[in-house]
Amino acid sequence: MSEPFDAIVIGAGAAGSAAAWQLARDGQRTLLLEQFKIGHTQGSSHGESRIFRFAYPQPEYAKFAIQSKPLWLDLERASGQKLLHSIGGLDFADDPDCFHEVRQIAAALKQNGAACELLNAQQIRQRFPQFNISDQTIGCYSPDGGWIAATKAIRAMADQVTALGGSVREEEPVKTIWGTNHSFRITTSKSSYTAPRVVIAAGAWMKSLLMGDKVLGFHYEGADVNEADARLCKALDQIADLQLKVTQEQPVYFAPIAKADSFREDRFPIWIHYRKPFFTYGFPMIETPGVKLAFHHDGPVINPANLDRTPNPEVSRRLREYLQTYLPDAASEVVEEVTCLYTTTIDHNFIIDTIPSFPNIAIASPCSGHGFKFATGIGRALADLVQHGRTEMEISLCRFFKRPSPAPGGS
Repeated sequence: MSEPFDAIVIGAGAAGSAAAWQLARDGQRTLLLEQFKIGHTQGSSHGESRIFRFAYPQPEYAKFAIQSKPLWLDLERASGQKLLHSIGGLDFADDPDCFHEVRQIAAALKQNGAACELLNAQQIRQRFPQFNISDQTIGCYSPDGGWIAATKAIRAMADQVTALGGSVREEEPVKTIWGTNHSFRITTSKSSYTAPRVVIAAGAWMKSLLMGDKVLGFHYEGADVNEADARLCKALDQIADLQLKVTQEQPVYFAPIAKADSFREDRFPIWIHYRKPFFTYGFPMIETPGVKLAFHHDGPVINPANLDRTPNPEVSRRLREYLQTYLPDAASEVVEEVTCLYTTTIDHNFIIDTIPSFPNIAIASPCSGHGFKFATGIGRALADLVQHGRTEMEISLCRFFKRPSPAPGGS
């Protein structure tokens, strides 16, 4: 006998936990399924910190981040924990080929009514003398930038699901997803469950879950079955062609050589350095006694089924070289090397959408290395879509089945 729920969410990372929390807030009896432990270190959503920022070159993402912030504050109130720390953020570039991104960030923030300041090199040095930058550097400072306590946030959302009458099942991988356009049955390693609404937010395991042998099975019931089946077949073909690249990235914490107090969060911002071939980002010292930084989209492609989380000393060496150039007072010994996964779409936009002919089942792959800050807004969007078929959240760049196919090779 399958246990009935109003909604089932598969995957308790940032997106899935947020979707389950929002569904439970809406009065839905919700089940959150996770193949590992809540707050595990196997995916993309764990650790001390993730960047929060409104600062995006695309005004759509800037608006989405702005919409997500009140929901983070709701989670703080509900959980009684401080999760979002607004300390200010600096986006800068010293390569003229990247100046346009800084200027686009400022334009997108202004378009959405968010505060920002365009700074020249002298102004950046005056405000943040920790940086060693060239005279041609330009930057955009946003007071709304900051960081989110990542693992604490995941656990807070999962706790809210149970507090609101839902259930959280850990260490219970999904085996099959079967159903009609009215109801679905989820079979796991331990039991089976039914619900009229399903959200699949499986992170690095998304494609293996969607395309695994005999995992998905749908049957449309209704008068327009032929038309619906045609839409479904097209959607399943798109899923089959889904290009999700999983990479293992390596943030590293470095102890400062000198002026350690200048790297604390009341004196130093979160920051992103736009440069080629990939940008570099970093944090002040928070709980770990070191400055955290990483290269964005720099890691090797991996198979999440065969994770080897051994840090690569070459990455740490290159990051120290970066610090020696741009933040020389921070370039001492490695304090900690950590790894996380990026699950990246071909155009780096998120996937937040329902499956054609099945508006009550949504798939979500909102990472591409920049998704955590939006988690609460993503959860709200997914809850809206599977219940109402629409959302106020700005996800126009994320509707997988409604956007044109990217050019070969992507970007």
